[in-house]
Amino acid sequence: MGKTHWTSDRPDSKTITDGSARRIYNANYRNKYSNGKPGRPEMRSAPPQEDVRSARHRSAVGGPQSTGGALPANGGPGSNGVAALASSRHSFVSPATKEGRWNLSFVGLMFYAFIEYSRLPEMYPIFQLLDLGKVAIILAAVGYLASPRAQSGVRSSSRGIDTAVLVFTIGNLLSSCFASQQTHVWGAFLQAVYYATVYFLLTRILTSFWQIRTFLFLVLLLNLKLAQHTVRSYSMYRSSGMSDMRIIMSGGAGAGVTSFFGNAGDRGLAMTVVWGIVWAWLVGKVEKKRSVRVFLAICFVLFFFAILFCGTRGAVVGAAAIVLAALARSPKRIGAAFLAIVFLLGVWLILPGASKQRFGAAWDWQTDPDTASRITYWGLGLEMFEHNPILGVGPGNFVYLNPFNQVEHSVYVQVLSGLGLVGTTSFLAMLVLFFRLNARTRKLALQTGGGRRSFAYCLAFGLDLGMVGYLTSGAFLSVLYYPHLWILLGLSVALNKCCLNEPREQQAVEEELRQRKFVSAVS
Repeated sequence: MGKTHWTSDRPDSKTITDGSARRIYNANYRNKYSNGKPGRPEMRSAPPQEDVRSARHRSAVGGPQSTGGALPANGGPGSNGVAALASSRHSFVSPATKEGRWNLSFVGLMFYAFIEYSRLPEMYPIFQLLDLGKVAIILAAVGYLASPRAQSGVRSSSRGIDTAVLVFTIGNLLSSCFASQQTHVWGAFLQAVYYATVYFLLTRILTSFWQIRTFLFLVLLLNLKLAQHTVRSYSMYRSSGMSDMRIIMSGGAGAGVTSFFGNAGDRGLAMTVVWGIVWAWLVGKVEKKRSVRVFLAICFVLFFFAILFCGTRGAVVGAAAIVLAALARSPKRIGAAFLAIVFLLGVWLILPGASKQRFGAAWDWQTDPDTASRITYWGLGLEMFEHNPILGVGPGNFVYLNPFNQVEHSVYVQVLSGLGLVGTTSFLAMLVLFFRLNARTRKLALQTGGGRRSFAYCLAFGLDLGMVGYLTSGAFLSVLYYPHLWILLGLSVALNKCCLNEPREQQAVEEELRQRKFVSAVS
């Protein structure tokens, strides 16, 4: 025979527990809930667990919710009362509830992530005619515009980042308009508009924790494919007799496609971004299913091996920055110490000898051709900034205005020389607001009872680590118009929105349960 549960409507009630039943006694509002009988507060049976689960399921897939008002104290039976109650059930529908889980806009985002990280057009040139990445973005935008939205119910702290992204895009436009060389700037400008659109769609379409989790799982799965390809390529090269230095000089393990995975440095940066996210997700013990934890552990190991084997120093430096950030800021001290030990052992025992030699050569940069050339490019970029301090020389123009026809090899020199103070200021504003927003998200997760093991808290910290890896490895690469920055920004804003609106959805579920009990009582 099951236990009897009794509950009252007031959150400030006292709880009395005796081995067989739980009673909530409202000490401050007994007259209000006494049904006309002083001294006897109203006692109602709490809804069974299956009702709670079903209500939460309807909240996730689009069932009706209501904030409603307080139920009448003497709500007796009557058709008018029941009809008013039935109509009030549709007075509030949260955006996440109304949109549901799968819709056209979310499918478009998932398709975009698949195209962006699988690099199908680069592997199969026939797809280049279709421009599938832009097709996916158009699909997501059409789905978003066509879907019913209740924007008045959305709470958000993203206006600062939205404004910074908008100013950054306008800075790209102005810099393109006033550039001395007009041949190539408009292609780079369209890239800026493209990724700004990706950011805005991420922040508007991902309206539930389930959607964020699903999108992130797909990104991790596609990066896992790239990581295992890097590890297998290195093993194959070594088994064929190639030396570590020859592997590095030939482009690194796993390279071979164009775009932002075209060389070892690009792939190493991508691995550092997801490595930090996976560590925070894994050490936070968010996932209860063993299969999910095993998947995250495999991602963590293979991403780390890819960082070590890809043959680029920037990826290892980015991983070191992630370790230092985890040691300095993570509340999981044991997990951070474990991460540091794993990193040190990996560098000591697994990092190829040729990579260690290149780290030693970097200290004497005059004799290291790679380091010396990068410093030369940085100097040229700073000279361009000195001559064009406000708007820069134009996005993408650096490679055509220097005698070496090389890129900047630094995201900071790239934004300084190409976009001047306008672009640099908005870029730095995006970064500052990103870290501030993630700190607010973690604070919200603690205030709403989720704790440090909640998905929101762990992902917010993981996004911080991913950005640290991006900014550190990006100091040696021109990665401003790569997807990593914009996806991190979009996930940060979407996560904060979900965390802000979660209490409203929980209240809607509880109100629906109370109304269902009332309807069943009067019908």
